[in-house]
Amino acid sequence: MALDAPAPGSHDRSTPSGALEESSADLFEAMMAARDAEARGEPRGPALRNFYRTLMGGTLLLPVPPGHGDEAKAALETAVNDEEEVEVSVLLAADADGQPVSVCFASVAALAAWAPRQTASLPLPARIAIANMAASGAPAIMDPAGPIPYRFEPDELRALASGRAPGSDEPLFAEVERRSIRLRLPGPEAVAIEASLAQQLLATEVDAAWLVESEEAGKGRLMLGLLGGEGTSATVEVPDGTDVVWLEEPLLASVRAIAKPFYRRGRR
Repeated sequence: MALDAPAPGSHDRSTPSGALEESSADLFEAMMAARDAEARGEPRGPALRNFYRTLMGGTLLLPVPPGHGDEAKAALETAVNDEEEVEVSVLLAADADGQPVSVCFASVAALAAWAPRQTASLPLPARIAIANMAASGAPAIMDPAGPIPYRFEPDELRALASGRAPGSDEPLFAEVERRSIRLRLPGPEAVAIEASLAQQLLATEVDAAWLVESEEAGKGRLMLGLLGGEGTSATVEVPDGTDVVWLEEPLLASVRAIAKPFYRRGRR
């Protein structure tokens, strides 16, 4: 059943995916996982790809120069209401070598830790923020004052802006069949189901799992959504009438918008 209008966190590309707070939390977890993978000697593995996907499905804050408030407001209105290319004036900084670098932020706290006085900010879907920074031709640093600074090289930004995974010609998001479904939280009977599933998932390499109800064409079903790196597999026993899916964008953003995972690997 199609919704009358897309809500924040939906699959609609013209709407930032989820609240900034939720986007910040998801991106922080993805960055931590990518950093841990790099420490294990896996710098270009599934964790980094998941970081890129999480980034491009979220929302970023771009600082704008003083006096550009009206321009920023107009750009934001354009960005969330149509698919046209959006251009904004982006505040540039200097890196340790004195070279120009773009800056962006995943959270208000990260912006406050760095921002010069009287710096305005513009929350934008990451796809638009990345496209603007790629167009400048300069590298970019996300959260330069922490909690986890990340430097994007120009070719990395160009790849992301074109929808490709940096370092390859592969699309960042797999092409999926477009269809409209309504998602909602399951009833209280799901608590026992989640407990059973969590125990089963302990023996797998699944990173996170959600249990929601989906409704399509007037028919409702339970849906178990799993998140894991490339090559991850799992065998679970689920109630009859339950769909089991590996979550990728845009469905992942929609599930995250309404529910918290009942299972995360390494957490009890």
